[in-house]
Amino acid sequence: MIYFAIATGCLFVIALSVFIYRTLSVAKDKKIAQQQIVQQHIDEHRERQEYVSSSINIIVKALATKQIEVVEASIRLKVLVDQLRPNLPENSFPVMEQVFLKTQHIPKLKAWKALDKKQRKQFTKEMNLLETEASQAVRAEVIMLGEMMEQRG
Repeated sequence: MIYFAIATGCLFVIALSVFIYRTLSVAKDKKIAQQQIVQQHIDEHRERQEYVSSSINIIVKALATKQIEVVEASIRLKVLVDQLRPNLPENSFPVMEQVFLKTQHIPKLKAWKALDKKQRKQFTKEMNLLETEASQAVRAEVIMLGEMMEQRG
């Protein structure tokens, strides 16, 4: 009788040990999977930030060498800066944001090509006026943005 109780106790301890081992093993696997997912998201975020930073640097250099117009640079940089926004203070580049807002109604890409000549001429005139008004201030902001990008990376 006592041997039966000892054997039953040993079996119970073994079964409980196996259960605990399996539970801990599953929990460990879940934790590893979660860490891999988090690391993947961190890597993707870092790659995206590097891509955005690289794009900003290209546009900054293009504007400095006058390969791109101020209005176009403002629009492109505003979109890219918004993607960096958690790392940058709000309203860091107010003139670029103003240029972006003033040109939001202007069609882009395919919609631009679909416009007739009269409409294109009107929008081009509007952009040229904006270009002369904001050129110096945008260039100053772009220089500041370029310096910020150099400090980041």
